[in-house]
Amino acid sequence: MYFVHPQIKFNIKNLGNLLSCFFKKTNLESLKKVEEMFPAKKVYFTDMGRSAFRLIVEELQLQNSQILVPAYICDIFYSIFKQYNIFPIFLDVDKQTFNISLEEIEKKITSQTKSILICHTYGLPFNIQKIKENYQLLIIEDCAHSFGAKRDGKFTGNFGDAAFFSLYKIFPTLRGGMVVLPSGISKKLAKTRFSPRDFITLLNCCSFFSFLFKKYAGKVAPKYIKKEKLEQVGALNRVSLNILSWQLENFEKNLKKRRELALIFQQELKKMGFETQNSENNIFTFLSALVPENINRDEFVIALRKKGVFPTRIWHTPIILNPEVQKEYNIDISKFPNTIDVSQRIINFPLQNFYSQKDIKKMLKKIKETSVA
Repeated sequence: MYFVHPQIKFNIKNLGNLLSCFFKKTNLESLKKVEEMFPAKKVYFTDMGRSAFRLIVEELQLQNSQILVPAYICDIFYSIFKQYNIFPIFLDVDKQTFNISLEEIEKKITSQTKSILICHTYGLPFNIQKIKENYQLLIIEDCAHSFGAKRDGKFTGNFGDAAFFSLYKIFPTLRGGMVVLPSGISKKLAKTRFSPRDFITLLNCCSFFSFLFKKYAGKVAPKYIKKEKLEQVGALNRVSLNILSWQLENFEKNLKKRRELALIFQQELKKMGFETQNSENNIFTFLSALVPENINRDEFVIALRKKGVFPTRIWHTPIILNPEVQKEYNIDISKFPNTIDVSQRIINFPLQNFYSQKDIKKMLKKIKETSVA
């Protein structure tokens, strides 16, 4: 069975490493390689990616301001915009990159616009330099999908005024965000501990339990996980920090392998009529593509899952399709044709660091069988 979200390959060595994460003290020295990725900046680990974004809002004083935001992005930002009285101006995306369209900025920026949120969607770095050259805006990098991605020799997270990451989209860390800021934070992060939410996520990192969740708890488990929230911005707990430290040991090697497999995967998908995301500098946190126009994406996903391949549809419901968001900001979705088309045809295929070319071939065979059925 093949799943999109980070998995742990089951063997005795990995089981021992995982169990040790519950008992040992965090080796802060091993996490220094992360800090070294962002010279002259400060790095903090938070309980969630959304917590990292909240911290940026508070530290850069973005409350009561106007921000440019991709229309093709997760709707979890809506509650944060409401909490801090931030008014978003949504930008349509480019269908070849799934990142924002530069032409949209010129059309929609106003004299009141203070900042812009740039998402390196699915692991493809956006060219932020073009924005710096033309606009006086605070630039926030959404690096939820791009930990380890580089552009012009620099890691994403170094190009803007601040950046945030969602670690559990990259690693099986159970939870975890990271924030990169120009200077130290003004308040202490709340302490967090291993929780029932973490236990559920841990089980979901193992393919057997992932299958059970998909089959029997597909609606219950996500609701339980989303329900748990902290009033304050929290730090990352010790267990997740230890898992992160463990996963970083072979990260560069795994990233290289992942990219090699993704390029093979992409090439074969193109032959089947899928429209794939640009590959230059892409680290493929999500191997994403648009299904051919003659294929019903949702039926295709269901059929593939019956064959043991569990793709996802991130984001088939982007923020502008949230009815509350549409009402709150008077959104006319007809002005976002690319975002709507991408959301209706997007599919994210499984791609784990420990997969082999044999795994890719097996999935491609099942994809081809399903696409012509």
